[in-house]
Amino acid sequence: IVDREWHRRKEKNVREHVRQASFCYSHASAVDIDYAPERGLDRKKINELDQCDYILNGSNVIIMGATGVGKTYLACALGNSACRSRYTCRYVRMPSLTEELSLAKDSGSFQKIIQQYTKPRLLILDEWLLNPLDENGVSNVFELMESRYSDRKSTIFCTQIDVPEWLSLLGNNLMAESIMDRIIHNAVKILLNGDSMRKRRSPGC
Repeated sequence: IVDREWHRRKEKNVREHVRQASFCYSHASAVDIDYAPERGLDRKKINELDQCDYILNGSNVIIMGATGVGKTYLACALGNSACRSRYTCRYVRMPSLTEELSLAKDSGSFQKIIQQYTKPRLLILDEWLLNPLDENGVSNVFELMESRYSDRKSTIFCTQIDVPEWLSLLGNNLMAESIMDRIIHNAVKILLNGDSMRKRRSPGC
């Protein structure tokens, strides 16, 4: 009876973490990931990430690849693994985040929103640098990255942009370098290859 109650409470806690995370793919699972050779995925690396030690260490994950190759699904699968390990998580698209931060600055609630995005042990930023950031956008992103870095919180970046190109997209200045410094030096990098998974209609996209 005690074991049954413990498992019931654990599952309830996991479901609540998943609900609060607002994943794009709420049922994404590392078990369903497609390891077809053309995708170039390292099963051992994914299994290690699935254990969530990178969150314990405050490390980041950078998932790169073209449109449709499965970046978001993989990130949500890792997010679900984090929830099952009882870590708090949040998923957000970068365009939505930058707009929210900009509006918060205008309304005087900027620090409150920064804290909301700093609190989760794992933050998933989808469509990272898909759209150009203006000077204010870069400054807002710096504040968030600095806050998460200081608190040793992990972030997953899903992007079509190769890391060497980030600096110029962030303004190629000291603030851009500071953002990069807080992201890449403790990051695990995953490159997804192959055709669009939407075309293949695989459940493990």
